[in-house]
Amino acid sequence: MQTGRPKIGIVGALRGFAALAVCWFHFTFGQTHWLKGSGQYGWLGVHTFFVISGFIIPYSLYQYRYAIRDYFRFIAKRLARLHPPYVASIVVVVVLYLATITVLPDAHIPRLELSFRQFVYHFFYLNDFVHKDWFNVAYWTLSIELQWYLLLGLTFPLLAHRRWWVQIGGALAMLLGYRLVPNVHVIFHSVPIFLIGVFVFQYRMGLSSAWRMLLSIAAIFAIMKTPIGMPVSIVATATGLLIAFATLENRWCNRLGEISYSLYLLHIPVGLNIMPFLTRLPYSGEFLVVVDLACVAACIYASMLFYEFVEAPSQKWSSAIKMKARRKKPVEELVAAAASAD
Repeated sequence: MQTGRPKIGIVGALRGFAALAVCWFHFTFGQTHWLKGSGQYGWLGVHTFFVISGFIIPYSLYQYRYAIRDYFRFIAKRLARLHPPYVASIVVVVVLYLATITVLPDAHIPRLELSFRQFVYHFFYLNDFVHKDWFNVAYWTLSIELQWYLLLGLTFPLLAHRRWWVQIGGALAMLLGYRLVPNVHVIFHSVPIFLIGVFVFQYRMGLSSAWRMLLSIAAIFAIMKTPIGMPVSIVATATGLLIAFATLENRWCNRLGEISYSLYLLHIPVGLNIMPFLTRLPYSGEFLVVVDLACVAACIYASMLFYEFVEAPSQKWSSAIKMKARRKKPVEELVAAAASAD
């Protein structure tokens, strides 16, 4: 079993890489053959985020010796951390959309249904359940993440138990839902991806051996490769193994990882509203890659501002909601890990 204080610097780099991959996928989609090819698998960055969430949230809860009585505080902390930036990004989406169609009414951007009902659906993450389009297609993952928090808060005592058979029982209970609930918009469809992160958490915290973690991940790979797909299975497994065994400390990677949530929220409204203007410039058609890179740079800059003025305050609001920590001296590195995703 692993002992000592594990280093998890790789998590920041993976978050940043995943956000950039999703950006590049959306920006190059429908462009020239080689550009589209360069980003055709970028959508898999979403599943890297799922594995990270499967790892980092239990990692944070373990620090506080989470118990079921902390459930509502835990959910409140997660909502305080993620919901304000999400709502603020909806405002950005609508404002930029209205500005673009006003200045360029013939711009090739998706038309939005701006109704009160749509705003209500978005506020409660209901669009997939009522079959309504999201203002930002990336929002579907936030609904899955929220469902993961609701499920994890109930099952964490099993997944973090010292007895291996209790851990397996918790995982099997989740996988039962995976078999019984086929709806792709319900968390159970994505549970195997999150569980890879959970198995790594168990290993990194000394609750499981390396061999048991590897066997568990191999079993999950076999379970999900057919219904979920081989690309997702490969990327999810690779992400879990990197978190388990790799370390990467780089301030630029850490910074990109820090703003990755903001970048994920903003890359479509900022990038895809800037692109119609850039593509009207002379020779833009011959240098589409420059246009795409300019959109990425603009999104990163906007995300840095968004992080400072929206996301960072939401982190403080989340931190103000105290779960009843039961360790006198929490591990400093776990606090840093929780702060980056919590």
